[in-house]
Amino acid sequence: MKLQCTVEVNNRLSTTNVIRRKPQRSILVIGRHSVKSTDLHILWQTLQNKQGTKYKIDGNIDQIFTKFINDGKATIRMIEPPHDLIIQSDTIQLKSFIHILKLVISKKADPSVLAISNLNPKGVTSIPKTKVVVNKPSEYPTLEGFPRTTKELYLTGLNRKSFDRQILRLQSLRVLDLSNNQISSIPTELGALVHLQELILSQNRLNKALKWTWLEQTAIKTNLKLLDISDNSLIILPEQIGKLHGLVNFKASKNMLSYLPQSIGKLSSLKYLDVSKNNLNYLPGSMKNLRLILLDVSENKFQKIDLYFTCRTSVPSLLEFGAREFLKTGCPYDASIIPFTLVKYLNEAKYCVCGNPCFQYYIRKFVEYNLSTIANSVKSSENSTVQFDCYFCTIKCESCYAKVRY
Repeated sequence: MKLQCTVEVNNRLSTTNVIRRKPQRSILVIGRHSVKSTDLHILWQTLQNKQGTKYKIDGNIDQIFTKFINDGKATIRMIEPPHDLIIQSDTIQLKSFIHILKLVISKKADPSVLAISNLNPKGVTSIPKTKVVVNKPSEYPTLEGFPRTTKELYLTGLNRKSFDRQILRLQSLRVLDLSNNQISSIPTELGALVHLQELILSQNRLNKALKWTWLEQTAIKTNLKLLDISDNSLIILPEQIGKLHGLVNFKASKNMLSYLPQSIGKLSSLKYLDVSKNNLNYLPGSMKNLRLILLDVSENKFQKIDLYFTCRTSVPSLLEFGAREFLKTGCPYDASIIPFTLVKYLNEAKYCVCGNPCFQYYIRKFVEYNLSTIANSVKSSENSTVQFDCYFCTIKCESCYAKVRY
């Protein structure tokens, strides 16, 4: 069994100062030490140490740490020498290696299967490719696919009409640029890539997308930092945008948006927002909760709306009371946990300027605010005071926050 990986070795020999080596591109092999011996060893080989270091397995492994194995990480603690092998590798290959190792430890593996040739020094390959750039359709790796070690993938200007599902196999992917194509839908599974931090989908055809379920997956809600969906002829943004709690930079310029969803005010990590070159008439009142570094709303209409609408009751329903309290907890939810009807109900929540959710019972007003109250730097074609479509959960909030009116 051979594993291509990165290994960092901790030497526990010193009780005061743990000696640590820098992570090195390595090969780990499980095999026999000699033809006559049935004892199995782990051979650790690097470019600097091609002969390798052998670690006996039987009675010599103190513990195997696999808490983060789904992230491609594991640690093998040796007794003699007192080394910790801190491993990072492809998740599937690492799981297979650890599985074989545990079979060896429990005496359930046949040593004859692990041939002596496996323990001979192997040639360590050069550092695997982590950045892939394809600028021409003729260069597209249709048959061979992308290296599993890919962390940055740039597939721009290829006139692709569909999302390539082999991308979903890239568990180490951090940056994905699919700009300037003709992609009209994104698979749900994309949202499950645990390391994806930057997703660039500008200049595509997302206006034809029927579902945005990829925005609801746990991994992308937490890890995605940059999302660019500019220049997609979008008329509306999906409410699921508000579930990207880790989002720092959001670009939705050069579309046909006349309004933004109220859920955008839930993006507590958001610092940069570009919604320039749209047809915006107003901004959602929930944005009053944001503290942006840069807000670009240039080249929008921002026409005043003569509307005063009130919908309130003295006693909200028990359903609304429960939904409000549940959303305040910030607990994740989906149709696998609660009924789909409740998921839909929760997704349709409006958000008060104070940050609290509301549903059927609220006060709604269009109120003028200066954009400098939510951003340090503002790019605007005209006056920086614009209308906000505000929902207020109580009369108290309305009297407190709706002081400036058009």
